[in-house]
Amino acid sequence: MSVTGVVAALEFEARSLGRASRRAGLCALGDGSLLRVSGVGGDNAARAARELVAAGAGALLSWGVAGALDPALTCGAVLLPAEILCPGTGAAALPLQRFATCRSWRERVAAALQVHATVTSGALLTSALPVAAAKLKARMFQETRAVAVDMESAAVARVAAEHQLPFITLRVILDSATVSLPASVMRTLEPANARRTGVWRAWALLSAPADWGALLRLAAAYRLARRVLHDCARRADPTRAPAGQGGS
Repeated sequence: MSVTGVVAALEFEARSLGRASRRAGLCALGDGSLLRVSGVGGDNAARAARELVAAGAGALLSWGVAGALDPALTCGAVLLPAEILCPGTGAAALPLQRFATCRSWRERVAAALQVHATVTSGALLTSALPVAAAKLKARMFQETRAVAVDMESAAVARVAAEHQLPFITLRVILDSATVSLPASVMRTLEPANARRTGVWRAWALLSAPADWGALLRLAAAYRLARRVLHDCARRADPTRAPAGQGGS
């Protein structure tokens, strides 16, 4: 059985997987899986994924929360996407890049969770920048038909494809499609601020009193999403990758 490498952007996402011990700059979970807290953004996630592969990971899992684009998805819903979408780069208008996830791995995890949570396999869009405004979410949904958005999964999927490794992502919905996230929160999620301290993040939030009402609502959503992530880790054994290589 392959050792799975898990990329989580944020500490609270990583902690939902359980206790971890340090091993050569990475964290090892109780089942032997390797864990790397990457920080926000695709560049950080790709770097973490490559470190995990270099350390012996034979499968990759992108783990954490996402924002809904589909109005039907509410906070706490579980997304195990069949496909990851990523906008093309460069001056020319390029079609979306698409990365398939490992079907057998994804369906095993989904089967373990479907009795306990709302689970969907809709496409996940990865954005280079935070997506805050409800109007932008609505436009992205209309243009791509992706049901949710994150900032890391496509980068991890790309590394998995380069090495022909099984890959899935599990994302719990944090903010619904109709919610516009406050500017203070989005500032803390910018990739340039990925390595800022917790004290700086707290100051960034508390220094914007106009956002406090929205922050309280987001805090309640955060607690629910964190609890669902923990339940997913406990109930579905998501780090147990299938034997062999590839995305089948």
